[in-house]
Amino acid sequence: MATSNWRSRRFILFTIVVLLCGMIGTGSVFAKTKLTVGTWLAPESFLQQYGEMAVFMEQNPDIELEVINIAAHGEYAAKILVLAATGSIPDVLMVPPEQVAPIVNAGILENLQPWMDNDGTLDTREWLPGAMSAMQFNDITFGMPAFVVNYTYAYNPDILNERGIVPPAADSWVTWNQIRDIGRRSSVDVDGDGEMEVWGFFHGHTYTELLPLLFQAGGFIFDDDMLLNLDQPAMYEGVNWLLDLIDAKIHGGSRADFYQSRVATMRLGSFEMTNIFNNQTPVAVTSGIQYKTKGEVSYVTSYTMTKQSQSKDAAWRYLKFLTSREAQQFVVERSRVPMRRDVRMPDTSRTMLTGLINSLGTAMGYPYHVESNYIQSAVNSGMARVWTREVTPAAAIPEIQRTVNAYLLDNR
Repeated sequence: MATSNWRSRRFILFTIVVLLCGMIGTGSVFAKTKLTVGTWLAPESFLQQYGEMAVFMEQNPDIELEVINIAAHGEYAAKILVLAATGSIPDVLMVPPEQVAPIVNAGILENLQPWMDNDGTLDTREWLPGAMSAMQFNDITFGMPAFVVNYTYAYNPDILNERGIVPPAADSWVTWNQIRDIGRRSSVDVDGDGEMEVWGFFHGHTYTELLPLLFQAGGFIFDDDMLLNLDQPAMYEGVNWLLDLIDAKIHGGSRADFYQSRVATMRLGSFEMTNIFNNQTPVAVTSGIQYKTKGEVSYVTSYTMTKQSQSKDAAWRYLKFLTSREAQQFVVERSRVPMRRDVRMPDTSRTMLTGLINSLGTAMGYPYHVESNYIQSAVNSGMARVWTREVTPAAAIPEIQRTVNAYLLDNR
C-alpha cells in the first residue's frame, strides 16, 4: 500500500513537471513583468537615444519595458498629478530637476532610502559629489541620479590666440575679473560701428542663469521658509557685474554664435557638446567660474519609483542598473556628464567632460521648489526691463521679491 502511494505521488509529480515544461516551451508560464517608464520624450526617441535600455532588457529577460510619453518639461508635474489621481501613473518616472518638488510634495514617489539600505550590492563609492545629495528633498530619497547637466567656462582657443591672449589653465576656476578682461580683449569690432563681429563673452540673464551669479557671490535663492531671497547684496553684485559687461559691449551674441566662432568665451553647458562637435567649433574649457566662491549649478535628472507601482522589485532593478558603470558609459557617449568617476571618457569629449566634472565637484544642485515654474516666469518677466536699462536693479528686484512671495504665501 505504501509502495502504491509512493508510485502514485511520483506519477503526479512527473505529470506536473511535464505540464510545466510544456507551458514554459510555449511561453505561458513565468510571464514577463511589465515595467512602465514615463518620460518627456517620444518613446521612439527615448529608445534611440538611451542605448542602455536595450542592455537592461537583454540582461533582464523577465522584464518588459514600456515607455510612455507624459508631457513636455513645463507641463510634466501637472500631468503626473493627474495620472496619480486616476491610478494610471507609470511604475518609473524620468523627472527633470525643475519638476521634482511638486511631484515629491504630492507624496507620489517611493522613498528609495530603505531600498538602498537593504540592497547588499549597491556601491556608491564611485558616485560623483552631489549626485546623491541632489536626490534628497522633503526628507526622502526620491530618486536615483541618471545623468547631469552642468556648466563651466569655455573659450575658442583660435580667437584667443589671434588676439594674443594667454588662455586660462584647464584646471583653473576663472574669476569674474578674468572673464571681463579676456572678454574685453577678445571682442572684435572691425569697422568701428559698435556692432561686434566677435563678442567677448556670453552668459545669458534668465532666472537659471542668475542662479550661478548669486551662488558665486555667496548668496542663496530661498530663505529658511522657502521664500524668494532675491533682494540681497549678492544678487545685486551679480546683476550689476553682468550689466556692466553688457554696457561695455563685452557680453552679447548667443550660444549659437559661439558654435559659429562669433563669441570668444562662454558659460558652457554640457548639453551643448553635440552642437559644438557638429559645428566643429574649436573649444577648450576650464574647471569653472568663481567670485567669492566656486558656485556653479548642476541639474541632475533622476529616475524615480512611484508608490502606486505594482512592480517595485523590477523598478528597483531598473533604477539600480541606470547608475551602474555599464549604463553610465552610454551617458558619456551621448555627450552628457555621468554621475560616476570610473566611466571611460571618449577621446572626442574627454577634455570638455573633465572640465565639467571638475566644475561639478563644487556645484550646487538646482534649488527645488514646488512653485519653480511660477518663480522662473515671474523673475524673467520682472527682470526684462532691467536688462534693457529701463529700470534699475534696485527698483525691480524688491518688487519681484514682494510679488513672488505674496503668491507663495497665498498658495501654501
